[in-house]
Amino acid sequence: MESLINFKHTTFLVLVKDKEFFSKKLVSHINKQNIKAEIIIADGGKKKQNKIFEKLKIKNKYYYFGEDKNIKTFFEKVLKFLNKSKKKFIFFCDQDDLINFKTIKKKEEFLLINKDYSAAKGILYNFNYTNEKINIIDKTYSNYIDFKFFILRHIFNPNFRSYYCLHRKKNLKKIFELITKYNLKDFRSAEFVMDFLTIKSGRIKFFKDNSVLRWAGVKDMSIHPINKIHPNRYTWFKYFFSKKKALINIILKPNKTILNNFYLFKIYIFINDILMSLLINNYLKLKNKIYKN
Repeated sequence: MESLINFKHTTFLVLVKDKEFFSKKLVSHINKQNIKAEIIIADGGKKKQNKIFEKLKIKNKYYYFGEDKNIKTFFEKVLKFLNKSKKKFIFFCDQDDLINFKTIKKKEEFLLINKDYSAAKGILYNFNYTNEKINIIDKTYSNYIDFKFFILRHIFNPNFRSYYCLHRKKNLKKIFELITKYNLKDFRSAEFVMDFLTIKSGRIKFFKDNSVLRWAGVKDMSIHPINKIHPNRYTWFKYFFSKKKALINIILKPNKTILNNFYLFKIYIFINDILMSLLINNYLKLKNKIYKN
């Protein structure tokens, strides 16, 4: 048996919805690992899945507060669970993810001794199940260029997504306090605040190791939660910069850059986020097509 991986400083926050098949797969995956960690199960499905998670061999805390009524109550639930964690770091895990605990342990050890880093991320692979076997589809979130200065980190990483980073809990709590205080009701806005403040709070360590296998089976993106309110980044951009000016001014301060100015920031985000994301996504689609072939 492999040696024990002991997470003394990390909480794994598992977010659960109505997919019992994937909950069973996750429990089976974790039970095969020789780990010791704090695991919090946040069940927001229509039906309790406590019977499934009772089979976890590792000690865990299971909570069920009923079905997530909407996106806003989902964010409030996440904040509640962040407050329940007793550790320094948080790793989000959806029930259809399969975690590489060895890589997460490397991240924990790195963040413990490098206080100027706010988070650590790694490579993700999308997969699906074919005859109960894992079939890797493509690689994602694998590009990051680190800089000491925040403005450079942001300029050179327009496609940065922080969800699958190992985060410092103190930063995440501040982020979700803002998300709930300013009544955000869509994933695009929350994602923007989380990504921006994560990269603003400190440097990001990138590991060239796989962190997570993420299920990417057939999904109807027209009804995907991130597209329910704002079907694309441009419609989100128009909404966010017209309705959430107070929140934007909060996340901009203090900055000793042009990003202090709301209107310059708006132009900057349109160029660096909207236009660059369009170019990057088109490039990645072409790259993935070649990769599949």
